[in-house]
Amino acid sequence: MQQDKRKPVFKAMDYISQNLCLNPTLEEIAGSVALSSFHFHRLFRAQVGETVAEFTRRLRMERAANWLLVYPQTDITGLALRVGFSSSQNFAKAFRLHFSVSPGEYRRRHIQVTNSKPGNVTAQKSAYSHTTPNVNGILSARLAELPARRVAYMRRFGPYGKETCEQTHQDLLASLPERTPSEPAGTLCVYWDSPEITMQSRCRTDVAVEIGATEKTGRGIAVQILAAGLYCVCKCAVYGEDIDAAWQQAFDWIKSRGFIKSDKPCYEYYYSETDVDKNYYVFDLCIPLQTTPEA
Repeated sequence: MQQDKRKPVFKAMDYISQNLCLNPTLEEIAGSVALSSFHFHRLFRAQVGETVAEFTRRLRMERAANWLLVYPQTDITGLALRVGFSSSQNFAKAFRLHFSVSPGEYRRRHIQVTNSKPGNVTAQKSAYSHTTPNVNGILSARLAELPARRVAYMRRFGPYGKETCEQTHQDLLASLPERTPSEPAGTLCVYWDSPEITMQSRCRTDVAVEIGATEKTGRGIAVQILAAGLYCVCKCAVYGEDIDAAWQQAFDWIKSRGFIKSDKPCYEYYYSETDVDKNYYVFDLCIPLQTTPEA
């Protein structure tokens, strides 16, 4: 996949995700990246393996599936209207075509699971030292209003984990050789999808570096804004095999306090104590939270 062709596709995917409730048209999506509908449609399908309509429809269904589990008391009709369907019948038909079961049956079969992930960069030093992680891997958890982050990023599709992140980091390093550190300190890993709902081959991982408000990027490097807002921030010090457990504990912490993850992506921010050779990682795990109750 040529680097100069990835950028508009990445940006279009982000536009779709951020405007999913509006069910944007092909013309609107193509316009967001300043391409003709015809050229954009061919480019998107060649790189993503889905048409724009198929990608948008899948994201709508996956978001609906997540809401079915997160809001078990919400009636199907109300949820159908919320995801942009004119009736519960139309929603149920589309949902069954995608998941092979009705919305009600899907909800009954699944327990609530919500862990989606899920110039030179200054290597920021965290408030804790490189020591053996504690049993849980999470050193602290807190609620915090985080600022927006403007980041340059590369994206890969596939199962969440070390291999995908390392390959994506190599892609970014090759495109920003003077800007990106060779080690992950100062980088972010962004996770867009819920691996319990989205096929692993379709999960999106971004590896990013924060950039200034007016800083330009090279050819093929996309830019996005990680939203400001209320987050659960967990400081983690874990070996690679324990990262999934740390994520699960973070979601358990959120659930125990009555919070719900928002539809924005989660991300990790890595510190200089990280030692890839030792498979040891020190990072902030940041999960965006809803701030208004479900209607």
